[in-house]
Amino acid sequence: MSDTLSILIPVYNCSALALVQSLVRQAGLRRLRAWEIVVADDASTDARTIADNQSVGTLPCCRYVRLPHNVGRAAIRNYLARTATYTRLLFIDGDMSVVSAHFIDDYLDYDVPVIYGGYTIVGHHPHNLRYHYEQAAALHHQAHCRAIHPYLDFHTSNYAIFRDIALRHPIDESYQGYGYEDVAYGAQLQRTGIVISHINNPVGFYDFESNEAFLAKTEESLRTLMLHADELANHSRMLAARHRLCRLGLHLPLRWVYRLMGSRWRAHLVNHPWLWSFKLYKLAFFLSLSAPKVKG
Repeated sequence: MSDTLSILIPVYNCSALALVQSLVRQAGLRRLRAWEIVVADDASTDARTIADNQSVGTLPCCRYVRLPHNVGRAAIRNYLARTATYTRLLFIDGDMSVVSAHFIDDYLDYDVPVIYGGYTIVGHHPHNLRYHYEQAAALHHQAHCRAIHPYLDFHTSNYAIFRDIALRHPIDESYQGYGYEDVAYGAQLQRTGIVISHINNPVGFYDFESNEAFLAKTEESLRTLMLHADELANHSRMLAARHRLCRLGLHLPLRWVYRLMGSRWRAHLVNHPWLWSFKLYKLAFFLSLSAPKVKG
């Protein structure tokens, strides 16, 4: 890995102060000739988190930038890549935490174009739907599982990339709504032949939104997927599941059930976060948006 590093942290209505403080304390940074941490605020509206993030600028080698208007998850990352000083970039979501004292060291040991470290669940939240969803997928967060489908199982929450690659291949900013910009980026890197390597070097995921908020984000992400269904046809498990159900004619009863009781089903999930029910709701909601024409 190069001897310089820009750590880039996009935030929106979350405080990255504790994350930045943990990163500044990492011994691995002492191996570098030069480094920086840049926090870019995508026009947050919460006054307390804005104040927290502004204080990042008082820490050594750190700076805080606040955008005048919200540009979205793809554009904020492209902006950070452009504003970065050094040749190697490390992107970390602002609502993550450092769980390893060797986090930076473990990235510095690799000199590859793109490397994804994954994430792990922190804490115990038995009544939280997002927590149950992430816990069920915990095994698949391991590097040996992610490496089976290296482009499909890539997320922008914790990855390193050479700056010249990030500038030549920016994230697609047509993904305006929540979700799937990372899936599209994995597909883009695959098309251009840029290898994504996977290691076990996770950040901690601890900030679980309410069940209501998670359902809203899930629905928004599925609308985003529907808008980009053609380009993501071979890069989405949800699209593959929809195709199989449509070929079997099973999409019709699920769409009918959603239209009959979707709002009650959703309200029940808010108070009873059952994972199997959520997965079925998610599929039924997606099918309710539209169904493809099935060939063959």
